[in-house]
Amino acid sequence: MLLRWRNLSGLPSTLLVGIVAVVALTGCPEDQFDYTTHTKKLGDSREVERAVTELERLGDNRAIPALGKAWERQGRPVAILQVIIDLAKPLTEEEAKATFKNNYKARPAAWDKALPILTKAIEEVDPANPRSIESARLAAEALGRAKIDAALEVLVAAANKSPDKPEIKQLRGQAIMSLGELGNPGAASVLNTIIREEFNPARPEMHGAAIIALGKLKSEQAIPVLIESMYRLPFFFKQVRRSLVASGGATVSQRMKAILEGTDSETRTLFQENALDTYKGDVGKDPLPQSEWQKVSAMDYYAAIIAGDLYDPALVPSLLKALAREPVPAYYVDSAPGPVQHNAILDALRKIGSPQATQAVLDVWTTGKVEEIKPIAANVFSFVSRDGSEKTGKGTALDALGAIAADNSADQGLRLEASVAYGRLARSKDRIPLLLTQAKKYKEASDKAKKEADGSPKLQYEAAKGVYEAAKEKLDAAKAEVNRKGGERKAPIELIEAMTKAKVEFDKVKDPYTVARANWKGLDDKAKAYRGFQRLFETHAARIEIAMHCKDDVACYVGLLPAIPAAETDEDGNPRPLKGPDVNAKCKADWAGLSARLKAASSDIEVDKYTDEEKLEACIAQIERALLEVGKMGPKAASVALPVLLYNVMTDDRLVRQSILLALPKVAGKDCVECGAKLDAAIKAGSGKDSLRELNFETQVLRSYFAGESAEATE
Repeated sequence: MLLRWRNLSGLPSTLLVGIVAVVALTGCPEDQFDYTTHTKKLGDSREVERAVTELERLGDNRAIPALGKAWERQGRPVAILQVIIDLAKPLTEEEAKATFKNNYKARPAAWDKALPILTKAIEEVDPANPRSIESARLAAEALGRAKIDAALEVLVAAANKSPDKPEIKQLRGQAIMSLGELGNPGAASVLNTIIREEFNPARPEMHGAAIIALGKLKSEQAIPVLIESMYRLPFFFKQVRRSLVASGGATVSQRMKAILEGTDSETRTLFQENALDTYKGDVGKDPLPQSEWQKVSAMDYYAAIIAGDLYDPALVPSLLKALAREPVPAYYVDSAPGPVQHNAILDALRKIGSPQATQAVLDVWTTGKVEEIKPIAANVFSFVSRDGSEKTGKGTALDALGAIAADNSADQGLRLEASVAYGRLARSKDRIPLLLTQAKKYKEASDKAKKEADGSPKLQYEAAKGVYEAAKEKLDAAKAEVNRKGGERKAPIELIEAMTKAKVEFDKVKDPYTVARANWKGLDDKAKAYRGFQRLFETHAARIEIAMHCKDDVACYVGLLPAIPAAETDEDGNPRPLKGPDVNAKCKADWAGLSARLKAASSDIEVDKYTDEEKLEACIAQIERALLEVGKMGPKAASVALPVLLYNVMTDDRLVRQSILLALPKVAGKDCVECGAKLDAAIKAGSGKDSLRELNFETQVLRSYFAGESAEATE
């Protein structure tokens, strides 16, 4: 901590007399805690570096004008400009005390003092001087944080610098991003213009930066060009998603509704003028001959994804109109078709989870003619139906799902999705045997394959393995001996011959070993695959069991998640950060109770034979069903469920995080500021984890849905 020499109270009297005597002899020393003491030295080339350091330590922003002059005299070094920027930022009293700055007092922002200096750094940038370019970039970054209207003009000028000057690309890109940070709606028009510049796939940075900046503005003025970008520049669709969701719910919903219904004149004109409904080849490559052109459903596909991100039940009728159209690939890449628009429409209905969609989704997987989307529809059905009681044929939708799950001749993809939907919807004990009948079939098949594998094939494999490993060991030893003697060029002939002989013997046994291993492993892998299907059907039974156990009790459902830990404080009484949720540990702790309940539901569930991984899968399946139930309860579950959901949203378990993301917008309102803060923390915690990359992006999109200032996107 810095010591204030003028605070002399409490010193021994003899020492105090000595200090007074020294002062009398030497004269009154300069006050090292007065910023003017150091600004006087900024003109001295021998003292300037130390003076800048001391002014940075003091943190008194009255020094900014003097530092600006020193910055000019010293050739505009980046270091001095950085100090000016730091001094212009506000300080709270806590920050001042923690950094020993500004006499431990709060400090208001002083961007007005820094503005002329930062403006000069930007306007007088020297494209040939890397230091000048970096100073200009820092200045543009600072002006974005400043959030003062006076910064708009200079940032607009920097953002409008010629795209033909790659040497100042960093400055231009930063100015564009800072226009978003600035938050002034007046930036929308210049960002729109940048987005409409000719697009070069090899240099996409400015278009991407402008789209991100528009999202930060959260201005309705940004919506038309973002929608245009969604179709003209699908390369940036991820950025557009976040930006559109952040820009305004009602207006964006209205536009998506019109697009999905085919009545949006702006989008229709855009498609007609640019032939966006036809694939003619990839951007940046030679166009295809007309005979190879293909129709695409991009208009519905991208609009449906945004509709899902808005979680607006009012969009369901429009989505259903689009669902009734013929399936067409949304896009092509290197002439290979992408997904049809129905994929995006069904996913949007899944996210919204509105019962309005139940009958239409039911029709897709029961009587629909498009086989490839039936499995998706069956999955989505479990999110829009309350309990599968809708009528179809002679029974209910739940009966139909069970019939498909039990039909070995059914399409495998549809069968698997029907079985999981059955597990998500059924809630009575009499529904479990259907699943366990299938599990038993796979158990028998697994046992049969395992018995066959462990017979002659395993004996032959182990015998061949012993011979193979002995031959390999002998060959490795012979090679090592040759290497020790200088390699094949220098080693004695007898060692070379021994190595050659060992290689011949190894080659003789290698192929028989490979064949024996393949024969055994094929059967062993089949046994494991059948066992996996057995456990899969048992996890669906576990989904039903938790609904039987909790019924309509919100607390019971969220009790499956790790509880919010009690607050802790450090030795100074300051609160410690909460420990993150550990779903695995919670599942291990709960296994005794879960296994007992599963056994009570059916004695055919072999919980005593479960591996640790299988125990976890059963637990996660129950959590997924529990969170689906909580989401269907909607806002009435908020008081009990919301705090637990927000604590657990930071989990690294993919299925649990996905389930929480689906439940949150149904339980909490758009104005939930705490939701935004917790999602920001989850995004930060997941940053850099490859296994969570896509899930972290979906978390960012949902973050844009909720109120509150959003943290910087990290992916």
